[in-house]
Amino acid sequence: MAMIWGWSRAFLCSFGDCDPVEWGGGGCVPPNDTLKLCVLNGRSLAALHNGVDRGDWTVEAPSSPANTTSEPRTGSEQYTMPSGLRFATYYQEYRKLFSATCTLDYFGVLATDRSEDLRCSNAELEAFEAGLAAASLGSVTKDRKQSGVAYLIEGENTWMTVVVVGKDLLNVWVETSVLKKP
Repeated sequence: MAMIWGWSRAFLCSFGDCDPVEWGGGGCVPPNDTLKLCVLNGRSLAALHNGVDRGDWTVEAPSSPANTTSEPRTGSEQYTMPSGLRFATYYQEYRKLFSATCTLDYFGVLATDRSEDLRCSNAELEAFEAGLAAASLGSVTKDRKQSGVAYLIEGENTWMTVVVVGKDLLNVWVETSVLKKP
């Protein structure tokens, strides 16, 4: 957990100090959408694209690399949730490893004046934590800092870091690594 806080300290500090007890407000959309898109389905491109097929979200121009045999296969995709919030996913895929970062289009939310979607009550954040635990992806470890909270989820072949930062407005992103079975 120290590594996630170490490399992203400058990014986290850009949001100012926050005390999660002070988070309050209305409808908390980012953690719900993050849980559904990035956490539950962000472990493979196939899962993300199956969500498109089910109508759970839309994707703008799915990536298809010119040379599918080269490693790593890299790309990025923009997903839009039914709530209207957008997420960017950046991935690298090797024969035995899939790595992805899924981030909320934070500035896009601010530009469209939907900042109410970024305000979360303590109860909503607790529900998000319960959702992480209920997802049964592995053990969940929580690391609380002044800038926010990071969750490390360790599964059999999956390592995931979910970072929630902010004071008045919440931002989230997820880093995932999956060791694929041969």
